[in-house]
Amino acid sequence: MVLTSLLYLWGLDHNGWANSYYSAAAMAGSQDWTAFFFASSDPGNAISVDKPPLSLWVMSASVWAFGLSPWSILVPQALMGVASVYLLHRMVRTYVNAASALLAAAFFAAMPVATVMFRYNNPDALLVLLMIGVAYTALESIRRGSPRWLIFAGALTGAALLTKQLQVALVLPAVAAAYLMFATAPLIRRILHLCGALLAAAIAGGWWFVLVQLTPASSRPFVGGSRLNSAVELTLGYNGLDRLTGEDASRTMSPTAAHLAEKLDPGFQRFLQPQFTGQFGWFLPLAIAGLCFAIWHLIRRSGSRNYRAFLVLCGVWFLCSATVLAFMSGIVHPYYALTAIPPLCGLAAVGLIHMYRLRSRRNIRLALAATFLSTMVLGFLSAVRSTADFPVGPQVALVLWSSTIALQLLPPPTAALRTISTGLLAVTLMAGPVVWSVNTVLSPHAGAGVVSGPSILGIRTDHPDRQQLGSDMPPSFTAVMFGDIPERGVVSRLIAAPPSTAWAAAMVGSETAANYQLESKRSVLPLGGFDGTDPFPTLEQFQMMVDHGQVSSLVIQELPPLTLEGRGESARIVEWVRAQYPAEQIGAAQYFNLLP
Repeated sequence: MVLTSLLYLWGLDHNGWANSYYSAAAMAGSQDWTAFFFASSDPGNAISVDKPPLSLWVMSASVWAFGLSPWSILVPQALMGVASVYLLHRMVRTYVNAASALLAAAFFAAMPVATVMFRYNNPDALLVLLMIGVAYTALESIRRGSPRWLIFAGALTGAALLTKQLQVALVLPAVAAAYLMFATAPLIRRILHLCGALLAAAIAGGWWFVLVQLTPASSRPFVGGSRLNSAVELTLGYNGLDRLTGEDASRTMSPTAAHLAEKLDPGFQRFLQPQFTGQFGWFLPLAIAGLCFAIWHLIRRSGSRNYRAFLVLCGVWFLCSATVLAFMSGIVHPYYALTAIPPLCGLAAVGLIHMYRLRSRRNIRLALAATFLSTMVLGFLSAVRSTADFPVGPQVALVLWSSTIALQLLPPPTAALRTISTGLLAVTLMAGPVVWSVNTVLSPHAGAGVVSGPSILGIRTDHPDRQQLGSDMPPSFTAVMFGDIPERGVVSRLIAAPPSTAWAAAMVGSETAANYQLESKRSVLPLGGFDGTDPFPTLEQFQMMVDHGQVSSLVIQELPPLTLEGRGESARIVEWVRAQYPAEQIGAAQYFNLLP
């Protein structure tokens, strides 16, 4: 945990505001109770972020207590990571053994995708901590024979629903399978216990959605990411089925931008592509081996009931998460893999410990070598795609893994050599993910599509100064993912805007609005929400805001794809302002003064 704390906390300010979309919402929540409750992206409460508020409540409370800074926003995420590592260790130690627990926790802490996300302000850090909590409390309910622990798991599920909506469902089939198979109560009671846990989840997570729906639209911000100003629609649509079908990309991007976002063919072969191998591929073959051992133990009914319950939970959780990640369409961020990492690490630790303890058997030794060979292939793929940062990485990977595999196929004859062999195995296993994680710590990250590790084929898609984004990245897509770089002259105008205005400026897209809001410490109205496609404000609503002196100015730099094509309410607003008000060029920005 000390090493994990060092890894996750070191130099957090390298990331600046990280995802400024959520940082601006944390700023708004620290200043206004309405913004806090509804997760508004601005203190003026025009529009909310496209996620429920629980992770933002944590960040807003930290900003309120310690002031607005990258540290106050990012330290809570790092501490969630440390807590996640501890909770995974405790769960594996309770249901397997101490060696597997230490190994699983080490794998989890060093996993590059975990390192980057626990140092970032997306909701995923809290989501994964809660998902591990759901799994652990469900297993405790089986072990103790107490349905109260299952109800607690349901409450944690509700909290996860308030964090990132339906993504918590990836662990629920595993909880249901483990409880139905291994709880000691009669079957009817087991089903009733699960129904009670679902009820607890609905109450713990549903109350906020009910209040949002019951609050008059005029008394709250527009629900960002929705089309009908509905939190239910956001949950089931944009953050639900649309993420699986690809509708999230097709409705929010131009064809060119959607093609850039969707270069990954669906299927498990997706995990061999550059965007994924370096994120979590380092222990993937070990996890598959562990899954095979889990199936073998379940068929033979070997091991204790609690141990088999753990195997079922990890196996089903891993299969559900990996399958959804492999076949989902539309916008597929590599960091989505984080929800599969806890069960992956648990299975990898179990698989490695079992094979290593039985390596004296010839068939197990061959299986161990084959698993390591697969691991070497994935490690080599990651290294060869990042030679711009680590020129000798592929050669080092081949030498380390070749030596390790040879020593496993030909066991050393003496105890001293066996100790050296074990040490070499530990170094070889951890070298790749540790190097990728350390590189993640030492590199700055920004924007909505954060990626861990070094550049891939010389391209860094989350570089804050945008030097390594690749030549095929259109400026309109960059505006969505990063937002525009604030012009100092515009920031000065925002700071000097009359305090009586609700918004010092309006801008298309939440990332751009957030960048200016954080720089100026003034409320900025994000026209069209995250990517400029939300139908708020309408042209008529914006005209009314201007007539009432609520909006001081409109600032235009790079426009998001669909706005640039003239589609949506934000495009109508831009066209109207350009026709009615003179433009003042300030650097790369057009500034329109909307006050009389």
